[in-house]
Amino acid sequence: MESWTKLKQFIQSTPLFNRARSDETKAKPTQEHVKYKHISDDDDATDLRADLFKSRSIDDILDDIGLRLFHLKVILILGLLNITDSLEVSMLSVVLPTIKSHWNISSFLAGVLTISISAGMIVGSWFWGWVCDKYGRKRGFIGSAIFIVVFAFASAFSPNYYWLWISLFLVGFGIATIFEVYVMTMELFPPKHRTMFSVLNSAFWTLGFLLSAVVSTELSVIGYRWALAIVCFPTALFLIGIVFLPDTPHYHLAAGDEQKALDILQNCAPEMDLSNTKLNRDHESKRADITQLFRSGYWKITICACIVTFTTVMAYYALVYNASDVASFENATSTVKGPENYILGSSSGDLYSIMAWMNLPELVIIITVAVGCYIFTVKNVVITLFVLPIILQIVAFFVLNERTALLVVTMLSRSLVMALVSVFYIYASLLYPTENRSIGVGACVSMGRVGMVLGPFIFVTLFERAYIYGIVFNIGMLLLGFIATALLPSRSTATLS
Repeated sequence: MESWTKLKQFIQSTPLFNRARSDETKAKPTQEHVKYKHISDDDDATDLRADLFKSRSIDDILDDIGLRLFHLKVILILGLLNITDSLEVSMLSVVLPTIKSHWNISSFLAGVLTISISAGMIVGSWFWGWVCDKYGRKRGFIGSAIFIVVFAFASAFSPNYYWLWISLFLVGFGIATIFEVYVMTMELFPPKHRTMFSVLNSAFWTLGFLLSAVVSTELSVIGYRWALAIVCFPTALFLIGIVFLPDTPHYHLAAGDEQKALDILQNCAPEMDLSNTKLNRDHESKRADITQLFRSGYWKITICACIVTFTTVMAYYALVYNASDVASFENATSTVKGPENYILGSSSGDLYSIMAWMNLPELVIIITVAVGCYIFTVKNVVITLFVLPIILQIVAFFVLNERTALLVVTMLSRSLVMALVSVFYIYASLLYPTENRSIGVGACVSMGRVGMVLGPFIFVTLFERAYIYGIVFNIGMLLLGFIATALLPSRSTATLS
């Protein structure tokens, strides 16, 4: 019976059979006319108009456009905000001893001053996430850049401690849009390249850190006030550049303005004809709605993502202080064998030099991770970046008992965790829809900044000069983040919803 069916299908597919059917159709024109008599001329016109417009997704069009000079401009302009973020955080630590001495403030007030930027970023991440989803990524960037320039300049000429604290809080409030760098990169780049170039943008953070090291050597010449104002310069360049960049087509489509989205895509590739293209939307929900993060379908993602960013950022800053602790003290407990084991080796001056040079491999790690994101899925890269520092910290805990080796392992762990934080923000961009992507990633960044505040505090108060317990703490935090990542959904492609 099955063979007969296959034979019948073969006969029906032959040209002779098709010609016989054609002759039969010509012989019965009246029946054919009666059969389709309910179809009107208007229906034919409607079908014709529908055929004229080809429905496509934005990601499909971006894939056809490919990489252009426009994308290089995007990376360079958005990278300036990463430099600003790195400069502000690192320069405050450089000028803090001078401020403490010049204004004769206590160690407690100096410690509270370091919280100002982080506190501003905790609040600002939620606010700017809402602004970017409601009014556009570009407008959010312009508003935050104005905040940074105005209040960074105000902090440089602060007449007293309280004025300085408020100014730095508002600078941190503006810098909170740093997460939008990843969102905008993801939405403007082709799907094949968006994760890789989003990671490469993190290299500008390392460049900002190296720039702060150069500025710190000339601190006695320029003074602490101009050192605080140094962030105005890259931010001003960023503000000028962002004015000439378009908003993302994903945002305009989510906002209901399909024509603007098509115009942006057309400007990226003038040789392509998109006049008869209609953009389709796979997902639609209320824009800029924080409650969407905790509703069915997203509350598990939000909770797990916040746990990941909280633990990884806390571990990162604990590792920063861990490395300083190793370099600072000649005698420190090293392994679990007992307090009689001491680290021997290089002097503190040599170890600080190693710390400075270890920032260069950080660039190599970022490039390697970026290539990994191009080859593998983002979740697999995130899981790998959890496993590697955990292994390094276990080696430091059980094997190493020499200061130089321990410092190198700690700095490598720090670089891997720094790359992990950046990649996870990219991963979070894939998990949330366009309507609430900035708010979702902003919530993750806010929780990360809470970890930024608590990480150094916990290490300094509990683990100073006993960094072996700090290693255990780092392993625990990274394991918790690893479990939360495993519970998140996988994304086989880098397409945006």
